[in-house]
Amino acid sequence: MKTIIFAGPSISHLELAELTTADLAPPIRRGDIDRFAGYEMFVIIDGEFGQSLSVSPKEILSILKTGRIVIGASSMGALRASELDTCGMIGVGWVYERFTSAAVRRDDDVALAYSPLDLSPLTIPVIDIEYWTTLLLTRNLISAREKKAICQTTRKIFYAERTEGRLRREFVRMMGSSRLKELLAHTSGTFPDIKHLDARRAALLHRSLCDSSTTTEQPMEERSKWNQSIQVETMG
Repeated sequence: MKTIIFAGPSISHLELAELTTADLAPPIRRGDIDRFAGYEMFVIIDGEFGQSLSVSPKEILSILKTGRIVIGASSMGALRASELDTCGMIGVGWVYERFTSAAVRRDDDVALAYSPLDLSPLTIPVIDIEYWTTLLLTRNLISAREKKAICQTTRKIFYAERTEGRLRREFVRMMGSSRLKELLAHTSGTFPDIKHLDARRAALLHRSLCDSSTTTEQPMEERSKWNQSIQVETMG
């Protein structure tokens, strides 16, 4: 199945090339759906943000109406999937599930700065800290009040300035260095990159769909299987 994957800071094209034989493109922006109209499957991971730059729901709806498959995860893909899953777009991953259950969908939660040269991330998005604190709360390592305070501190930092070093300094001021070190020890000493994990899930879902015989129900069944595995992984 001829597929195009739009990705950048969430997962490198080099890593994607090891996971799939799909064609690869930089983060999606407005007009790209028409430019790649010859493809049968679209996997949207990363995308440009901004009113004049971001891919619109209307553009994605136009391709869904033709019966083609659109998968969304991680960043812009997760956001658009949470808006269009009732129209047939397939959302996968923790970020997508988070957006579907949120009372307010914040674009800023997945925003980050990245290098224009190799598309590698330079800062940490709010959603990574949301995921980290959710893991800690699930394991009874922090209270709901602490989780809220950590996320509020994170949101106060402009996305282009939210480096790992800046976050660590702010969290040390909040809780002390020993407490921060203790909490990070539960996630291998660093903040987990949930956008990257979800990007891998989307690529593997695409491969699974391409490797199997297709029915109209199968993509949604496959999505359900992948998202159920996420719940197990999150609780582990």
